[in-house]
Amino acid sequence: MTTNELNRLRQEVRTWLGENVPPDLEIPKKPTDMSDDLIRWTLDFCRKLGAQRWLGPDWPTYFGGGGYSPSESQAIRQELQSIPLPRLPLDPMWLIPLRAYGTEEQKGEWLSKTLLGEITVMHAISEPRGGSDLAGQTTRAIKDGDGYMVTGEKGYIHGPYMPDYFFMVVTTDPDGPKYENLSTVILDANSEGIKFVKGSKNFMGNTDSNAILENVWLPADRIVGGEGNGWEVALCMIDVERGFPGVTPEQRDLIEKREREYWS
Repeated sequence: MTTNELNRLRQEVRTWLGENVPPDLEIPKKPTDMSDDLIRWTLDFCRKLGAQRWLGPDWPTYFGGGGYSPSESQAIRQELQSIPLPRLPLDPMWLIPLRAYGTEEQKGEWLSKTLLGEITVMHAISEPRGGSDLAGQTTRAIKDGDGYMVTGEKGYIHGPYMPDYFFMVVTTDPDGPKYENLSTVILDANSEGIKFVKGSKNFMGNTDSNAILENVWLPADRIVGGEGNGWEVALCMIDVERGFPGVTPEQRDLIEKREREYWS
């Protein structure tokens, strides 16, 4: 893309923001201090961004992204960052792991709805009494017919937005070897048996929430990466949290090759 074309794209984003962001929008310092009205506005703004394909500009179009080049994506993000906006409910800690380990059907469902701004998904890997041992998950998903029943508690759920779904690490084999007994799942946060309670303050002074789970139904097709492969998915999540890609260049090439073959 030429410099003139990039400038036209920047102007397009700038004009759109001027039409869709109120000049007097007030944003509190702490996301947890956002009013209900501001939360509703932000979720609606995400849907509008998603419709423009600017919520994930560099993601493939078949996942709800814009399919833009790196330079185009950078220009779009720079324009979005040029004005004060509330923190958007987009959690990269699960987006990249799902792309790396999910089936194409799972990715088509969850990535697309997220990048179009239709749903909010949050990662849930920490537990209130779990300490630093990520592999010591006490939340269990026990096989029950054609699905699982999930029981336990997840903590440190950040931000003002109530998620529609959790991307969660659980124990699926309580008697199995450590690391091999974990699975990653997508759990409906509005399921019967889930209760949210106020948690403790995090290091930024924000109060997080805990999710208490009591016999919550999980369909079998919500397991990501296969049963017993949760540790590998969790390591990818931690890698992303630390600012790393989450996958090697070779893995990324294989992932993109499979996607092109499936979605073409």
